[in-house]
Amino acid sequence: MATFPGYAVRMGPLSRHWLLSLALAVVPALPAQDDLRDRVTRTDGRIVTGRVVDPFAAGELVLLQGGKRVRVARSELKAIDRVGDRVRTFLLRRAQMQDRPKAQEYLIDEAQQAELPGLARLQALWVVLHDADNVKAHEFLGHQRGPKGWLWLHEGKRLSFEQLEAELAEHPLRLVGERFALRCSAGLRANTAALFDLERLAVEWHDAFGADLGLREVLRPIEVITYRRPEEFPKWGFRPRPYHEPAPHGDVARTFYRGPAPERPEQLFFVGTHALLYHTLIGEVSRQDPRDRVCSWLEIGLSMRMELSMQGPPGFAAPGSLRAQDMQALGALGRSYRLTHLLHLPMYGSFYLTDDLATAVNWSAATMFTAWLLEPDNQPATRAPFLDFVRQALGERKGDSSSLFDRVMGRAVEDLDEPFRVWLEKVANN
Repeated sequence: MATFPGYAVRMGPLSRHWLLSLALAVVPALPAQDDLRDRVTRTDGRIVTGRVVDPFAAGELVLLQGGKRVRVARSELKAIDRVGDRVRTFLLRRAQMQDRPKAQEYLIDEAQQAELPGLARLQALWVVLHDADNVKAHEFLGHQRGPKGWLWLHEGKRLSFEQLEAELAEHPLRLVGERFALRCSAGLRANTAALFDLERLAVEWHDAFGADLGLREVLRPIEVITYRRPEEFPKWGFRPRPYHEPAPHGDVARTFYRGPAPERPEQLFFVGTHALLYHTLIGEVSRQDPRDRVCSWLEIGLSMRMELSMQGPPGFAAPGSLRAQDMQALGALGRSYRLTHLLHLPMYGSFYLTDDLATAVNWSAATMFTAWLLEPDNQPATRAPFLDFVRQALGERKGDSSSLFDRVMGRAVEDLDEPFRVWLEKVANN
C-alpha cells in the first residue's frame, strides 16, 4: 500500500517558491503516479487501481495510473471504492461526532485506515487545537513535550504554539486535504476549520450536481489562499472581494478574514465553488486574457448558490436551505435591465471593477436567477433544462449565448422576465 503526503508544506512569502516545512509534518510529497487509492472491481474479479477521472461517465470509467490511462466499461464494473466516497463517509461521521471530543480523537485512526492521510493529519491538528494536552494527536503530528508544554517543529527548531503562530505571518503554511489545499499566514484554528469546510463543500458539490453535469474528480488539491485582513488582500477591483483566478493565470482562489474575531473567511463557499467549477467542469481560460471567463453570470450564480446553502459551525459545514434569500431577492428586483442583458455581463467590469449599486444588483440578479432556475417545482419545469444548459455553456464551453439558452430551455429568455420577477417579489416578502 502506497504512503501519501501529509498536509503541511510550508512556503515562504507568497512571491517565493514553496519550501518544505517541518512545522506540522515530516512526510515528503510523492509523485502523482503513486496515488492508486481508487479500486475498481471488475465482473471477472480483477481489481484495477488508480484514480477515477470521470466518476459520472456513463459508458466507461477512466483510471489514471501516473501517465497511463486504464479504461473499464460500465458493463464490466462490479464494485467501485473511491477516495471521494471515503471522504464523504469520513466527514459525515465526523459531523455526527462533533460534540464528542474523544470521538474526534478516534477519527484520526479512521482517516488513516480509509487512506486519507491529509485528513488524518488535519484531524489531529483539529484535536490539538481544541485539546492542547491531547498526547495521541501531538505525537501523531511529531510534536515533543517540553518543560513548558508541547513543542512544534518548525524551521529546524522546536517552538511553542504561540511562537509558531507568530511565525506564520512571515512563513505561511500550506494545509493539504483531498480536494483543497489552504495557505494561511495566521489563525491556524480558523484555517483548519476552513479547510474542513471546503472539503465538505466539495462533497456536496459532487453530490448535488455530479451526475447532471458529468463532473470530473479533483485529483490534485485546489489552491486557496486566506489573508489575515482585507488590507493585505490583493484586490481584483475597487473593493476587496474573494475571487478565483483560473488556470493558466495562477489557478488559485483568494479570500480573507474580516473583523477582530472572524469565524470563517469571507465568501469561503463562493470562492471554493468557483474554483470547483473550473477544476471539475470548465478547465482553463484564455492565455491571452487573465480576465476571461466562460459565462460570468452562470459562474457567479452557481457559486453563490453554494455560498448561501452551506451553513453550520466552522469546521462542520453542511448544506441547508438558502440563507438571506429575501435580501438577495430585494437586490435583484432593483435591476433596470432585462435578463437578456444579464446573460452577457462581463466578469470583471460587471461584478468586480466597481463598488456601487449596479454591481450589487448584478450579483443579486445572477444569484437569484440561478436559484430560481434550479427550483424543482417550477411550471413549466426549469431545473433539468437549466442543468443541461450549464453543462453545454460551461462544460462544452459554449459560453453565454442567448440563442443556446433559448434553445435548451425551450423558450426565449425574454419570456422568463415576468415569472422571474413574480417569484422575486414572493421571496422578498416572505
